[in-house]
Amino acid sequence: MLKCRLITAILLLISFLLSQNNQTAEQQNGILSGDTGTGKPTVAILDFEGRGVSVQEVQTLSERMRTEIGNTNAVRLIERKAVDKIMEEQGFQQSGCTTDECASEVGQLLGVQYMISGAIGLMGKTYTIDAKMFSVETGETIQTKSVSHKGDISGLLIEMEILAWEIVGLEAPTRLKLKRTGEEAKTTIAVLDFESRGISVLEAQTLTDRFSFSMNSTKKVLMVERGTMMDVLTEQGFEADKCTSQECAAEVGAMLGVEFMISGAIGKLGDTYTIDVKMFSVATGAAENMKSVTYQGKVDGLITEVEILGWTLLGLDAPKNLLEKKRLGTTAYLAQEAKAAAKTQMGALVRSLLFPGLGQFYSDQKMWGYGWIAAELALGGIIYMQYSAYKTAHDDYVNYQDLYTSETSTALIAEYKVQKQTSHADMESANDAMKSMAGIAAAVWFANAVHAYMVGPKPGVTAAYNETPVQLAYDPHTDQVQFSLSIPLD
Repeated sequence: MLKCRLITAILLLISFLLSQNNQTAEQQNGILSGDTGTGKPTVAILDFEGRGVSVQEVQTLSERMRTEIGNTNAVRLIERKAVDKIMEEQGFQQSGCTTDECASEVGQLLGVQYMISGAIGLMGKTYTIDAKMFSVETGETIQTKSVSHKGDISGLLIEMEILAWEIVGLEAPTRLKLKRTGEEAKTTIAVLDFESRGISVLEAQTLTDRFSFSMNSTKKVLMVERGTMMDVLTEQGFEADKCTSQECAAEVGAMLGVEFMISGAIGKLGDTYTIDVKMFSVATGAAENMKSVTYQGKVDGLITEVEILGWTLLGLDAPKNLLEKKRLGTTAYLAQEAKAAAKTQMGALVRSLLFPGLGQFYSDQKMWGYGWIAAELALGGIIYMQYSAYKTAHDDYVNYQDLYTSETSTALIAEYKVQKQTSHADMESANDAMKSMAGIAAAVWFANAVHAYMVGPKPGVTAAYNETPVQLAYDPHTDQVQFSLSIPLD
């Protein structure tokens, strides 16, 4: 009996030690080790301390961090109301709870694992943000981040959004990084090869590529390149040509990490072609937009139709050159473009040397043409004003010179001498100003000619392909925006 009790005691002791060891290991796993039933650590955020920044501004920025940290889906955030309630019950004010001891005490009352606090300051024209996340139980600092920002205080909003991700140990999404650099946050889209119905698979793929190129040229979205998408599908064991259902497309979109997927079909009924495309949200499955096109004519006319569709599916107006191409037909349009391409850069240069803006009009750069004309007219007006001032001063000088030489009164002689000298000084000043403005006008005239040459028509390059072939593309492998080279072929 004694031996049995001894064995039982030893087993209980071993079980206790293993339990303690497991608890310690869990505590050492860092920020993502929390177990609250959801598998996410609990976090509370105190309003940041303001240093040279108003209380209202600090509260707004702190709230922006709360909102974005919820979007990370990495932690379970305690709402501000719960924090305010605890603070009120304990006689605290958020703005006055700036020490680690105070924050830790609040965290213990809230029953959270981690607290986030920080300060927002202004030094000269530079804003600073210092944030810290620490363990309530141990007081150990888990993560610290510091940010400096020059510019308007509104720029701190995006900094707080990025900080929300970084403080929990995650990399901020590409959309936020683009927003920080001033670039427009663009929607990520992937296009599956259009299903072929009555046309060859190769023709359908060619039209899909042209559709994607046109959509990317809107500069409103970030496209996943076809090659990159095929690599991802191959890695996951998908066959792109068999992925025709919306469920499959949504699954592919989730793997690619894009916001929207586009699928479609191109069919032929007799002499009539049909194009049906659908753009839907990967997250919700809801249709964002759907478009249908019916076309009769030569098969190469489908190229123009899908190019226009790349714009209209995004709710944008198609460029004039595409509408003109549709109106004239591909052959006639290209012939017209070839004729226009006979214009040269030297022709634009010569015309702008003759008169500002003419070279720009010659190159269909009308806004620039009006701008250069306006600049020269403005300078011409200033030169005329200086000339008028010079002439007035010159006339006064001649008048006072005559009075000075004919006057016999000593007092009047002295007065006319002073007025003569003043008029001469005004005349010289106006003359110098007139010469300076004439020099500037000449420089602007020359600059206008150089600009006309730079934007002038380039032989062999038609307006349809004047878009830069180097564009931005979304890479799902790295979740980064990269440069891509696209060359359209007819």
